[in-house]
Amino acid sequence: MKKTWLKTFARTTLSMLLLAAFAQGPASAQDAAHEEKSAEQRQEDSAARQANARRLEGVWDVQVTRLNCQTGAAIATFPTMLTYARGGTLSDWGTGNPPSLRSPGHGVWSYVSGRNYTSAFQFYRYNPDGTLAGRQVVRNQIVLSRFGSSFDVTTTAQVIDLNGNVIANNCSTGIGTRFE
Repeated sequence: MKKTWLKTFARTTLSMLLLAAFAQGPASAQDAAHEEKSAEQRQEDSAARQANARRLEGVWDVQVTRLNCQTGAAIATFPTMLTYARGGTLSDWGTGNPPSLRSPGHGVWSYVSGRNYTSAFQFYRYNPDGTLAGRQVVRNQIVLSRFGSSFDVTTTAQVIDLNGNVIANNCSTGIGTRFE
Protein backbone atom coordinates (compact mmCIF):
# COMPACT_ATOMS: atom_id res chain seq x y z
CA MET A 1 0.00 0.00 0.00
CA LYS A 2 2.83 2.33 0.84
CA LYS A 3 4.43 1.60 -2.57
CA THR A 4 1.16 2.24 -4.39
CA TRP A 5 0.60 5.52 -2.59
CA LEU A 6 4.19 6.61 -3.31
CA LYS A 7 3.85 5.74 -7.01
CA THR A 8 0.54 7.63 -7.25
CA PHE A 9 2.04 10.64 -5.48
CA ALA A 10 5.11 10.61 -7.75
CA ARG A 11 2.97 10.29 -10.92
CA THR A 12 0.67 13.09 -9.79
CA THR A 13 3.59 15.36 -8.95
CA LEU A 14 5.32 14.59 -12.26
CA SER A 15 2.06 15.18 -14.16
CA MET A 16 1.57 18.51 -12.45
CA LEU A 17 5.13 19.60 -13.20
CA LEU A 18 4.80 18.59 -16.87
CA LEU A 19 1.44 20.32 -17.11
CA ALA A 20 2.92 23.49 -15.61
CA ALA A 21 5.92 23.34 -17.96
CA PHE A 22 3.81 22.86 -21.09
CA ALA A 23 1.27 25.43 -19.98
CA GLN A 24 4.04 28.04 -19.67
CA GLY A 25 5.58 27.26 -23.07
CA PRO A 26 2.85 28.58 -25.37
CA ALA A 27 2.15 31.53 -23.07
CA SER A 28 5.81 32.51 -23.17
CA ALA A 29 5.88 32.18 -26.95
CA GLN A 30 2.81 34.35 -27.22
CA ASP A 31 4.36 36.92 -24.91
CA ALA A 32 7.56 36.92 -26.96
CA ALA A 33 5.59 37.39 -30.20
CA HIS A 34 3.63 40.19 -28.56
CA GLU A 35 6.84 41.83 -27.35
CA GLU A 36 8.39 41.56 -30.83
CA LYS A 37 5.34 43.14 -32.38
CA SER A 38 5.36 45.83 -29.73
CA ALA A 39 9.05 46.53 -30.35
CA GLU A 40 8.40 46.71 -34.09
CA GLN A 41 5.43 48.98 -33.54
CA ARG A 42 7.47 51.14 -31.18
CA GLN A 43 10.16 51.47 -33.86
CA GLU A 44 7.57 52.47 -36.48
CA ASP A 45 5.97 54.90 -34.04
CA SER A 46 9.38 56.36 -33.25
CA ALA A 47 10.17 56.86 -36.95
CA ALA A 48 6.79 58.51 -37.54
CA ARG A 49 7.26 60.72 -34.48
CA GLN A 50 10.71 61.78 -35.71
CA ALA A 51 9.38 62.59 -39.18
CA ASN A 52 6.53 64.65 -37.72
CA ALA A 53 8.81 66.33 -35.22
CA ARG A 54 11.17 67.44 -37.96
CA ARG A 55 8.33 69.33 -39.64
CA LEU A 56 8.72 72.06 -37.00
CA GLU A 57 12.48 72.36 -37.40
CA GLY A 58 13.66 75.63 -38.88
CA VAL A 59 13.42 79.37 -38.42
CA TRP A 60 10.05 81.01 -37.86
CA ASP A 61 8.84 84.61 -37.84
CA VAL A 62 6.09 84.92 -35.26
CA GLN A 63 3.67 87.80 -34.81
CA VAL A 64 2.83 87.73 -31.09
CA THR A 65 -0.22 89.37 -29.56
CA ARG A 66 0.07 89.82 -25.81
CA LEU A 67 -3.31 89.46 -24.10
CA ASN A 68 -4.95 90.38 -20.83
CA CYS A 69 -5.19 86.88 -19.30
CA GLN A 70 -8.59 87.60 -17.70
CA THR A 71 -10.40 89.37 -20.52
CA GLY A 72 -8.51 88.20 -23.61
CA ALA A 73 -8.16 91.82 -24.77
CA ALA A 74 -5.07 92.56 -26.87
CA ILE A 75 -2.40 94.61 -25.08
CA ALA A 76 0.42 94.75 -27.61
CA THR A 77 1.63 93.11 -30.80
CA PHE A 78 5.28 92.50 -31.67
CA PRO A 79 7.43 90.22 -33.83
CA THR A 80 9.74 87.51 -32.55
CA MET A 81 12.01 84.92 -34.15
CA LEU A 82 12.13 81.28 -33.07
CA THR A 83 14.57 78.64 -34.26
CA TYR A 84 13.60 75.02 -33.66
CA ALA A 85 16.71 72.83 -33.94
CA ARG A 86 16.93 69.09 -34.56
CA GLY A 87 17.15 67.27 -31.28
CA GLY A 88 14.61 69.43 -29.48
CA THR A 89 16.32 72.71 -28.61
CA LEU A 90 15.17 76.19 -29.54
CA SER A 91 16.40 79.77 -29.59
CA ASP A 92 14.21 82.85 -29.28
CA TRP A 93 14.73 86.50 -29.95
CA GLY A 94 11.73 88.62 -29.01
CA THR A 95 11.17 92.30 -29.57
CA GLY A 96 8.54 92.83 -26.87
CA ASN A 97 11.21 94.50 -24.72
CA PRO A 98 14.34 96.47 -25.65
CA PRO A 99 17.49 94.31 -25.98
CA SER A 100 18.96 96.09 -22.94
CA LEU A 101 16.13 94.66 -20.80
CA ARG A 102 16.06 91.09 -22.15
CA SER A 103 18.50 88.35 -23.12
CA PRO A 104 17.96 85.91 -25.98
CA GLY A 105 15.79 82.97 -25.01
CA HIS A 106 16.87 79.35 -24.95
CA GLY A 107 14.75 76.26 -24.44
CA VAL A 108 13.36 72.96 -25.59
CA TRP A 109 10.56 71.72 -27.81
CA SER A 110 8.89 68.37 -28.43
CA TYR A 111 6.42 66.69 -30.73
CA VAL A 112 3.14 65.70 -29.05
CA SER A 113 0.97 64.09 -31.76
CA GLY A 114 -0.61 64.90 -35.12
CA ARG A 115 0.36 68.53 -35.81
CA ASN A 116 0.74 69.44 -32.10
CA TYR A 117 3.96 70.47 -30.40
CA THR A 118 5.00 72.05 -27.11
CA SER A 119 7.92 74.26 -26.28
CA ALA A 120 9.35 76.05 -23.29
CA PHE A 121 12.12 78.62 -23.13
CA GLN A 122 13.45 81.19 -20.75
CA PHE A 123 15.31 84.46 -20.93
CA TYR A 124 16.87 86.78 -18.40
CA ARG A 125 15.27 90.13 -17.61
CA TYR A 126 17.29 93.23 -16.67
CA ASN A 127 16.49 96.46 -14.87
CA PRO A 128 17.06 99.77 -16.71
CA ASP A 129 20.34 100.18 -14.79
CA GLY A 130 21.59 96.86 -16.24
CA THR A 131 21.26 94.78 -13.09
CA LEU A 132 19.60 91.39 -13.26
CA ALA A 133 15.87 91.54 -12.49
CA GLY A 134 15.03 87.85 -12.85
CA ARG A 135 13.85 85.69 -15.71
CA GLN A 136 10.79 84.86 -17.70
CA VAL A 137 9.65 81.30 -18.51
CA VAL A 138 7.50 80.93 -21.62
CA ARG A 139 5.43 77.81 -22.43
CA ASN A 140 3.87 77.30 -25.86
CA GLN A 141 1.21 75.03 -27.31
CA ILE A 142 1.81 74.92 -31.08
CA VAL A 143 -0.47 73.66 -33.86
CA LEU A 144 1.31 73.35 -37.19
CA SER A 145 -0.66 73.99 -40.37
CA ARG A 146 -1.46 71.07 -42.64
CA PHE A 147 1.36 71.86 -45.06
CA GLY A 148 3.85 72.96 -42.40
CA SER A 149 4.33 76.53 -43.59
CA SER A 150 2.65 78.24 -40.63
CA PHE A 151 1.49 77.60 -37.09
CA ASP A 152 -0.80 78.97 -34.40
CA VAL A 153 0.58 79.26 -30.89
CA THR A 154 -0.99 79.83 -27.49
CA THR A 155 1.41 80.98 -24.81
CA THR A 156 1.56 81.37 -21.06
CA ALA A 157 4.52 83.01 -19.35
CA GLN A 158 5.67 83.57 -15.82
CA VAL A 159 7.77 86.56 -14.80
CA ILE A 160 10.05 85.41 -11.98
CA ASP A 161 12.09 87.61 -9.64
CA LEU A 162 15.60 86.90 -8.36
CA ASN A 163 14.23 84.93 -5.39
CA GLY A 164 12.23 82.58 -7.63
CA ASN A 165 8.87 84.21 -6.89
CA VAL A 166 6.32 84.51 -9.70
CA ILE A 167 5.52 88.23 -9.87
CA ALA A 168 3.35 88.20 -13.00
CA ASN A 169 1.61 85.86 -15.43
CA ASN A 170 1.32 86.74 -19.09
CA CYS A 171 -0.78 85.29 -21.90
CA SER A 172 -0.45 85.62 -25.65
CA THR A 173 -1.28 84.11 -28.99
CA GLY A 174 0.71 84.15 -32.16
CA ILE A 175 0.93 83.21 -35.79
CA GLY A 176 4.20 81.82 -37.07
CA THR A 177 5.36 81.69 -40.67
CA ARG A 178 8.34 79.70 -41.81
CA PHE A 179 11.33 81.82 -42.82
CA GLU A 180 12.64 80.60 -46.17
